[in-house]
Amino acid sequence: MKTPQNYIDISESSSSLIARVGQVMAVIITLGLVSMISSMLVTESLNGDAAQINKAGALRMQAVRISRTYFIDQSQNKEQVRGEIHTFDLSLTSLFYGKQLEDMHNTVGEQYRKILDSWQQVNSTSMTSKQLTAEQLTELIQSYDHFVNQLDKLVSLLQLESEKKLSFLRLIQGITLLLVIAVASFVLIKLNRTLIVPLKQLVDVAEQVGKGNFEVKANYNENDELGLLANTINQMSSELKLTYQEFEARVDNKTRQLSRTNQSLDILYRAARNLAGYTLSEQDSDNYQIDHHIIDELVEVLGFGKIKIDVNDSKQNSLIIDVYVNNTMDNICFNYHKFPLEKQNRLFGYLIWELPKGKKVHDWQQQILQAMADIIATAIELDQKRTSENRLVIVEERAVIARELHDSLAQSLSYLKVQMSLLTRKMQKNVPQPQVEETIDDIKEGLNSAYLQLRELLTTFRLKLDDPAIKNSLQSTITEFSAKCQYSIEFNYQLPQNYLSANQEIHLLQIIREALSNIHRHAHATKAGVSIVLDDNKVKVQVWDNGSGLHDNISEQGHFGIGIMQERAKSLNTSLYVDNRVEEGTLVSFEFNH
Repeated sequence: MKTPQNYIDISESSSSLIARVGQVMAVIITLGLVSMISSMLVTESLNGDAAQINKAGALRMQAVRISRTYFIDQSQNKEQVRGEIHTFDLSLTSLFYGKQLEDMHNTVGEQYRKILDSWQQVNSTSMTSKQLTAEQLTELIQSYDHFVNQLDKLVSLLQLESEKKLSFLRLIQGITLLLVIAVASFVLIKLNRTLIVPLKQLVDVAEQVGKGNFEVKANYNENDELGLLANTINQMSSELKLTYQEFEARVDNKTRQLSRTNQSLDILYRAARNLAGYTLSEQDSDNYQIDHHIIDELVEVLGFGKIKIDVNDSKQNSLIIDVYVNNTMDNICFNYHKFPLEKQNRLFGYLIWELPKGKKVHDWQQQILQAMADIIATAIELDQKRTSENRLVIVEERAVIARELHDSLAQSLSYLKVQMSLLTRKMQKNVPQPQVEETIDDIKEGLNSAYLQLRELLTTFRLKLDDPAIKNSLQSTITEFSAKCQYSIEFNYQLPQNYLSANQEIHLLQIIREALSNIHRHAHATKAGVSIVLDDNKVKVQVWDNGSGLHDNISEQGHFGIGIMQERAKSLNTSLYVDNRVEEGTLVSFEFNH
């Protein structure tokens, strides 16, 4: 690129467009000035020519008047003739006033001198004779006529001289006009060749560059401003081409990176989705493992190498597609990068990337492998947590079953065992038959009660949330106990959808079932209701009836359900309260945080 100093040198040189335009303007101005000055000089020389022609014409008339006055003035002194001669003499001498006869070397000056000589002769002849004869008068008139002819020739010469000056003025103006036209034509042709055509070419080049075509170049190589502009545009086009290619390369690189990142995220997402759905009951299902396609795609994104996984616990192999086995022979040809399968300071193993020696490892490759290792570690941790939770659920359910059996059926069986022992003793002692039948009736009643308790327990243990909405399950329970109690049970449910966890839903359902079961068996009510509302982020639950209420010896009447409800309330981190209502009946209430 030319520097500003080079631009200044060009503008100051003779090849500069500005300098050439200045030269052309100087020529045109010079021609105009020459034409104007010449026209002014010629016009100035024409000044007074018309007056001279008029005066010369007037001299002819005066000469004719003098000749005619001789016929009119017949006096001795010829005063009238003398007056006309004096007037003519003054007009003749003032015809070229301000001009020296010595300076008049042209035909007009010669003719004027002849007229002066002739006038002297005619004037001397006419003034010497006081009384002229007819013959002398005729000769005098003839001399005046000859003198008038000379004056007429002078007028013609003056007119011809003026016409010469006008012709010279026309010639000057014509030559100047032709020169101006020639210079203008030359300038226009030169302007078209050196300015219009190059400018059009530069505009075309600029348009092509604007459209992204950087191959078009300006071919103007003159050492002037347009040449500098052409060279600058060509260099700018070359630099833009390099910049455009660089940006294209960057865009392609970014596109490849984004495509690779998108593919990596898709692989990680599918791997996380597959591993997140893994459960112990589905260990043999390939749908919940990282399949070979995901690993193959991951290797394809990485570009080279092989992925293996080394897990500390062999029980987790159902999660992994391949287990790493260290082979010392491979160490000669391959490098190994280990990524820990670690979660919450627990190390489950390593994800190992086997790649040929000499291959350069990039940060993004390590990041995606570490992300995959984190996903696998999270899946292993979640699987272990699910296993532990399942064990705790089993233990808790077994404890619930044991508690239910102990608090209901075991008590009934113990009662039946006592009654059987009593019946045996009565039969051994041969007590009267009515007493034996009384004991048998008690045993039958106990068996019926135990059977009913067994059915309740089976119903409770088989209970599960088939419907995803807890409201529908509660509505089914209300409908079931309304049919058992043979009266309508009010139901008020005001919780958002999916507000409770699965554990909270099952405990809530079991407590309400147990409360309704107690109402059915013991309350002797005609009306009951269930209310579940949300108040200040707390779930408030109430089960009420208008029955007989609680008795003082409630613990001695076999109401083991209250203990079961209290145990379930503890699982919700709350306490359950059973009280008599102010009106009549019983109220079971508790509240817990979500």
